[in-house]
Amino acid sequence: MSGVPERLRNLSEREFYNTAIELRVEVLGIITSSAIPKSQRFTFAVPMAETARSVVYNIVKSEAFYPNTAENVAARKRYLTLAVADCEQLYQDAQAYLEVYRRKGDMQHAGAFERMAGLVDSEIKLLKGARKGVKLIGAC
Repeated sequence: MSGVPERLRNLSEREFYNTAIELRVEVLGIITSSAIPKSQRFTFAVPMAETARSVVYNIVKSEAFYPNTAENVAARKRYLTLAVADCEQLYQDAQAYLEVYRRKGDMQHAGAFERMAGLVDSEIKLLKGARKGVKLIGAC
């Protein structure tokens, strides 16, 4: 346990939620921009938007379980794990898109995914930290 009082720590306990919202906004910005051609939006953009939405959804679901029982601790950890899996899926979706266009010789929009990749990295780290920090509190 840290010797620094919680009120003086830099990272908010809800930082993973704020980053998830920022990630969702970034994904929505990418998929509605010229980075993904309109002809490919159904193939690439819709799944990416749904996955980004699912990250936030799983975080909100995890917060619904107050960790005062072993079952609630397990449920909270499960939803945080699902959010991590969604982040990994965002990586896979972006990689698939970039590979399709790399094979066509078109890499002009690859830069649009750089900020998203950084946010995904950060979100995974924060979610894993949050999941590790879930402990049984005041058992009934």
